[in-house]
Amino acid sequence: MVDTAEDNFRIEVWDSEEKTHLETICRSPDAMVSQAAWQAAIRRRPGMLLIHYNSRHIMEKLITPGEVKVPPQTIINGSVHAALDVALGDLREWHTLRAWCKCSHHAEVKPAGLIRRYGKGAVLGTVERALFCTSCDRGGPVRLEIHKLPRR
Repeated sequence: MVDTAEDNFRIEVWDSEEKTHLETICRSPDAMVSQAAWQAAIRRRPGMLLIHYNSRHIMEKLITPGEVKVPPQTIINGSVHAALDVALGDLREWHTLRAWCKCSHHAEVKPAGLIRRYGKGAVLGTVERALFCTSCDRGGPVRLEIHKLPRR
């Protein structure tokens, strides 16, 4: 990737101690593209520390749900990791879910309710296809986003 002055949004993957930079996932001048990449990175990099920047300012920083299942070199260089998704049981108490429909309706979703219905082993990609919008009543795919509860 070529770094330009306009590419002020970026997503980086670090080790859990925040000592080693492992990967830059995305650089973009567009906030919406960067936010979409952030949501994808949360799903595709379980157990990793992600940092979302706007220029040199940290917008979001979190250790993603789940356990690292493949060695870091596979995450960076290989495509094996691309098929991994977050299971409902991997979510922690500080994670919240927001569902988005194509009609732009969005709502907070309680992870506990999804776990009761689909089980802890269900991955978000499967759950998204089973959900429907309460505003337009269209069946999936509804997009689920993982967020972190604000600090008090």
